[in-house]
Amino acid sequence: MLYNIKFFILFLIVGLTFFSCSKEDYEAQVPTYITINEINLTTDYATQGTNSENIVDAWVFMNDDLVGVYELPATFPVLKEGDVILKVYAGIKNNGITAARARYLLYDPHEEKISLVKGETIEVNPTISYASGVKFSWLEDFENASLFFLYTADSDTIINKQSVDVKEGSYSGQVFLQPDMDFFEATTLGLSGVPRNGTPVYLELDFKTNEPLSIGIYVDTDQYSYITLNATSEWKKIYINLTDVINNTPRGAEMKVFLGIKEVSIPFLTDHPEIFLDNLKLVHF
Repeated sequence: MLYNIKFFILFLIVGLTFFSCSKEDYEAQVPTYITINEINLTTDYATQGTNSENIVDAWVFMNDDLVGVYELPATFPVLKEGDVILKVYAGIKNNGITAARARYLLYDPHEEKISLVKGETIEVNPTISYASGVKFSWLEDFENASLFFLYTADSDTIINKQSVDVKEGSYSGQVFLQPDMDFFEATTLGLSGVPRNGTPVYLELDFKTNEPLSIGIYVDTDQYSYITLNATSEWKKIYINLTDVINNTPRGAEMKVFLGIKEVSIPFLTDHPEIFLDNLKLVHF
């Protein structure tokens, strides 16, 4: 008898809970949809160089809560209503690697207030800029009369300005090796103020090359080769994350960024190695 009473009470509680649910609780929620086709970068050309970018993802926050990370262009649902503060951060491919997506911390986010309405689609057109406090230890877009490069003693050639094949503007840099040449290497001048405390340090550049291009740093006379860019017949923008390699070098020594190609045990891919460069920036806090 006691067992039956307990069973009846349990059945009554479950039944009341079930029937107390409103109809709305069982209906699918209707989202608001947000469309972001691209994220545009604006710069102060005189101090920050061009607005060349390769932003591939949108990191979307609402009221400082992460909604998601979306490859651009994107349309995605949001199960919220009413006024919210939308923040959109730019996402990049670290070192050009598709599987290494990251929020680019050197850009500030786009921020605006939007009103979410069920069933509606809102198109957002984010515009971003470099973050406050970002510094540029090196800018080279080949538009000025002088080029600020040094060359390794054994380098067979130098970087020349040319106007036939450019990413943007009037000029880009070109490296061309004749058949009897097998080595090219250029460095920046000595760089000062580059942090070695783990804060982000990136080399940005546009490039096109028919040979693998090596990039890294010198610390005094010690070379730290970091990444090799694959040959490409089209202009590409890349963000090279130098944070770790710089952080692990001796403090107080002179640092330079280098780039170069060398024919060693494996022959060059072509008879006439050629590299095009534009919009080089060393960016950090």
